[in-house]
Amino acid sequence: MTRNSQLDKFIQNELHFANVILSELKSLNSNFSNLPISKHCTSKFIAIWLSNIFNIFYVETQTVGDLAKNIDTIIYCLKHIGTDASLTRMFKTFLNVDIEITVPSDGVINIKLLGAIKTNFIAKISPSSNTNKNKKIRISYKLPNNEHMKCGTLIFNYLPKGYAHSIYTFIKSLIPVGRTLKLQDQDNNEIITFNS
Repeated sequence: MTRNSQLDKFIQNELHFANVILSELKSLNSNFSNLPISKHCTSKFIAIWLSNIFNIFYVETQTVGDLAKNIDTIIYCLKHIGTDASLTRMFKTFLNVDIEITVPSDGVINIKLLGAIKTNFIAKISPSSNTNKNKKIRISYKLPNNEHMKCGTLIFNYLPKGYAHSIYTFIKSLIPVGRTLKLQDQDNNEIITFNS
């Protein structure tokens, strides 16, 4: 095989891949106004691309379905910005926690967490350390029929680099103009207050 034919084959493969992506984008774009996106998005590349556009937290190992559900939630929240339903759905999707919303005074939205946050994104709630080091967790376990302990280290390299990529920034972007949002834990202790 000559070099030119190999180059031609490579170019044809790249063009085919680009056309597949383009057709998926066109299909997705035609369905974009209809929720849910999860019914129309079948490409992990497109799901990650949309996650980046909407600044959605994701891990590369997440399935296309999980990524698409997160995109659905963001679009729903942005379409119904500031409503009880949008805030409830956002907290349930990203933090896996039920919330209670009250309005104690004009312009103040009080959100109480009704349970503990249960998500693999707990580390993303706050900014990473100033040293920008990866977080490490040491895990020890014992195999069945074995008296020796085995240990391993998990390294989390998907932590945000700063406040701008944390969940707090996204929550703040959903607050209607002129409103204050207060987050409380399940024991009524204030976690944080946002002013728009």
